[in-house]
Amino acid sequence: METTGKGNVDHKLQAMCIFITTIGEEWFGVTERPVRKESARPNWWEHKISQLRQELKTLKFRAASEEERDALSELRQILRRKLITVRQAEWHRRKGKERAKKCKAFITNPFSFTKRLLGQKKSGSLTCPVEGINHHLNITFSDPLREQDLGPCEALVKPPELVVQFSTTEPTLKEVKEAVMAARSSSSPGPSGVPYRVYKQCPKLLVRLWKIMKVIWRRVRVTTQWWPAEGVWIPKEEDASNIEQFRIISLLCVEGKIFFKIVSQWLTDFLLKNGYIDTSVQKGGVPGVPGCLEHMGVVSQLIREARESRGDLATLWLDLSNAYGSIPHKLVQTALTRHHVPGTITNLILDYYNFQLRVTTGSLTSACQCLEKGIITGCTILVPLFSLAMNMIVKSAEVECRGPLSISGTRQPPIRAFMDDFTVMTTSVPGCRWLLQGLEWLISCFKPTKSRSLVLRKGKVANRFRFALGGTPIPTVMEKPVKSLGKVFNSSLRDSDALLQAKADLRSWLTAIDKSGLPGKFKTWIYQHGVLPRLLWPLLVYELPMSTVEMLEQIISQFLRRWLGLPRSLSSIALYGHSTMLQLPISGLSEEFMVTRARELMMYQDSSDTKVATAGILVKTGRKWKAQKAVDRAGARLQHNILVGNTAVGWAGLASFPIPHYDKARGSGVWFRMRSEQRWRKIGGSRRWLCTNKAPGQGGSMPNSENSPGQSSGDSNPSTSSSSSSLYTTFSQAQPICSAGD
Repeated sequence: METTGKGNVDHKLQAMCIFITTIGEEWFGVTERPVRKESARPNWWEHKISQLRQELKTLKFRAASEEERDALSELRQILRRKLITVRQAEWHRRKGKERAKKCKAFITNPFSFTKRLLGQKKSGSLTCPVEGINHHLNITFSDPLREQDLGPCEALVKPPELVVQFSTTEPTLKEVKEAVMAARSSSSPGPSGVPYRVYKQCPKLLVRLWKIMKVIWRRVRVTTQWWPAEGVWIPKEEDASNIEQFRIISLLCVEGKIFFKIVSQWLTDFLLKNGYIDTSVQKGGVPGVPGCLEHMGVVSQLIREARESRGDLATLWLDLSNAYGSIPHKLVQTALTRHHVPGTITNLILDYYNFQLRVTTGSLTSACQCLEKGIITGCTILVPLFSLAMNMIVKSAEVECRGPLSISGTRQPPIRAFMDDFTVMTTSVPGCRWLLQGLEWLISCFKPTKSRSLVLRKGKVANRFRFALGGTPIPTVMEKPVKSLGKVFNSSLRDSDALLQAKADLRSWLTAIDKSGLPGKFKTWIYQHGVLPRLLWPLLVYELPMSTVEMLEQIISQFLRRWLGLPRSLSSIALYGHSTMLQLPISGLSEEFMVTRARELMMYQDSSDTKVATAGILVKTGRKWKAQKAVDRAGARLQHNILVGNTAVGWAGLASFPIPHYDKARGSGVWFRMRSEQRWRKIGGSRRWLCTNKAPGQGGSMPNSENSPGQSSGDSNPSTSSSSSSLYTTFSQAQPICSAGD
């Protein structure tokens, strides 16, 4: 490689990729796509079944005398019994083979198997000729006005002055390593054929790539090897077949993705430190911010307040048509220039966006199409570029009208965006029309049929107001409900329909798992890592009482007892408890629901966005259990632990188990300590844990010495103390079972 890889940086990078693919092919071989085998010949059992059926058919139509009929009838009965026995044996053989095949697929990739078993929301195959695909790509990505300047626009707001300069130093080896290690190893390689795993396992190749990146950074021009892109059609709907029902995900060169991943991190830090992206308006793509939850929480709270206080509210959910592929490159250049991004960075990004895209579907491959407009999906710098462009447009359009005023006294912005999902909210219909007119003038790619409108007058849904985009009316939620960021809004403004759907989905998932033919322990794993995370999202976004959650948990418990071979009389404490001698790695739905809703409340209260933190968002969970009271109790107990300090536990010495200080925790550490305390006390329940949580890099924390029920403070029985300390010692290293939702 040292001898061959001489010359300019383009030749070095190309030679390195060729060496990697060639040596990998020689050492590890090439895995070809499996070819569907022809139908196998019938086995012995199938041949025997066919033979018995033929004999029965022969005896049925055989001419016989009166004396032979009884014997023939008895002979047919014998053959029928043999046929039934052989068919049962063949059925058991097929079922055993299917079970073995499913078990092998589950062990190979359990998450992929779970996704296929529980059903994919989006599926289908594209049925379109090559000519139609080429025509669609030409219309989508061609822009004859690509080199034409946008011209001055007084409507665009002026960003604030520069505070922190953009760092133009060369990428360091540490940054390159972090970008590679953060990428998924299962990510598909691009046209170069080199996956991330090669650079993760070969540090010397990574150092060579870093040296090549420094040369590219200094010359401010990307290599031509990063321009080709392989596209893949991804369905947007279930049972999709039309080309309009698909979107394109591009497979780019891994080396270019690593390089621009570093640029993306620098650009994001620069924009956030200078306040160029308003997180109250654009919450998509901001690291460390639960933007989806905050966006949806504020919208739901404003609608709830207008309904309960009999107020007025006009809401629009706007959908962009081909959101990422419709942004002109000149708009990206204008956004970067107006926000004081150095010209070298801007030129480097625009030079990278000279992609040559071709799309493959099945055995059909389209012609190469030059990407003259749009931000290509699959690119690592897509998020900050799109967020910056949309933030500039939204901030320019929101001056037309003020946003609604929440009951807490906080004035919310009139336009909220989560990447390409826009929500317009005002207290009057004319103000909403002004905002819609400003957005339509700045963005001309809205899709009216996918957008929705909702108008509340005196707390009730009014159907006499209509909005339009380009002369096409926008449907109301009374005509068609809208699903925004995973939550469905309909004309009733209630969550009863969504909860019925969640219950039906739960039953269908559990039934599919029950009929999968897998062993019981595999079925339980699918529930823990497949069903539970899917079920927690609707329980998080909708108003659900604790009694309904307990009813859903009863349905789950029935299936779990059957899969694990447990008696029906086994209590939920033994099934989900953490203080029993035999602890099963299963999380109870009620406990996870309480932890999730408590975490949601803390996210709202501790949000870095002041408009979210002061919005007074309520987390309603019914009368049986309230999230606000549980969080207050957990916080009070943690403050009490700070005053008490470290105490002696069992036979260990004083301060043998250091307790992390809640008052000194920052960021996620606050939530971790709060979650540990909530799980310890079962979030206000009566059951208690005998295990401890350990924060990353911290020691374990033991419970405060409290009197158990029925034991007085003066009880000093040695045997009781000894047994308690032994219990604490036994379970001091036990870890609570947390789901993926935590």
